[in-house]
Amino acid sequence: MIRASSLLFLLGSTLVAHAASPAVVELFEDDTDALIPQLTMGGLGGSEDVKVTAEKTDVFTGKTALRVGVMQRFNSAIKDWDYQIAEKPKDGEFRYLRFAWKKVGDGPIMIQFHTRRPTADWLIRYYMGPDVPPWAAKVLAPQAPADWQVITCDLFKDFGPLSLSGIAFTPYNCGDGLFDHLLLGRSIADLDKATAAALLKMPARPLDEAQLRQLWSELGSADDIVGSTAQWSLVAGRKDAIPFVMKHVVVPNRKEPPPVDEAKVESLIEQATHFRHLTREAAVDELFRLGDGIVPHLRRAAERAEGPAKERLQAVLVRWAGRAGEDGFRLRRCANVLRTVDAHESRELLGKIEKALGDER
Repeated sequence: MIRASSLLFLLGSTLVAHAASPAVVELFEDDTDALIPQLTMGGLGGSEDVKVTAEKTDVFTGKTALRVGVMQRFNSAIKDWDYQIAEKPKDGEFRYLRFAWKKVGDGPIMIQFHTRRPTADWLIRYYMGPDVPPWAAKVLAPQAPADWQVITCDLFKDFGPLSLSGIAFTPYNCGDGLFDHLLLGRSIADLDKATAAALLKMPARPLDEAQLRQLWSELGSADDIVGSTAQWSLVAGRKDAIPFVMKHVVVPNRKEPPPVDEAKVESLIEQATHFRHLTREAAVDELFRLGDGIVPHLRRAAERAEGPAKERLQAVLVRWAGRAGEDGFRLRRCANVLRTVDAHESRELLGKIEKALGDER
């Protein structure tokens, strides 16, 4: 028989467990009806009637995005906002910010957050654009994105411990800003689960061959914003993306590279030092298609060469190293796409990629 005190303890533990705060909180997803009335201030001084509407055609996730006109709409004290940012978030605390945005027309775009602590001020600003920001801000890129871009920020690393109380959506110079999928998370893994869930609820977006090739190229970018945006775009377009990925991904063999035809390689290396640019580029493209087995031959040739030939071969080796890094980024992001979509036909390929990535470590 369970004693009353033990029963109360068990009930209390269950209630505490159920009362635990979520690992991700939506600052904005689809609820424009709740957010727009709170964005009571507009323009630089706060008294301008700046356009703010629910955008239902051009969205990143869900059914509705937020469309804001120049200069901005904001409120320093959104109802119930007092989100704590910490290095090691406990229950009810967060560290990472994720949002999607795009700029319609020229000019910069910025998102700002007002804090309660350590001081009541607009301490947090993230900015993209060609001009110098009008206020102190973390500049993410020299151009505002014309297409939806996914941004993930480490708030603690960028601005330290603080609490969020308000927000400003700030497109300026000209053109509207679109904002969507605004989340706080304890970890990037938590944010990834939330983004995956949001995208997988939506019908797959069609991607044509040109779009797929562009995303494939961007998937290998060392710029995390570009690469992660491509990753999530492929998840969103999963019906077309999964067959494309399965066709184009190359899982590296971490054993000895397959042998190459030495005579063919030597001939191509000689052409790679040719005075004609087109001849050099064609030779380098063919060398790269032969795979890792060319590298020892390239290195020996570069050591023997002199003058312009040496410089050209060293440049080829640098390009090879860059391509290897690009392939590494692409392979990891391909694994993320396949893991997120979890299509039956791609599970075997995912296993091979995960094994190759594990062998790297």
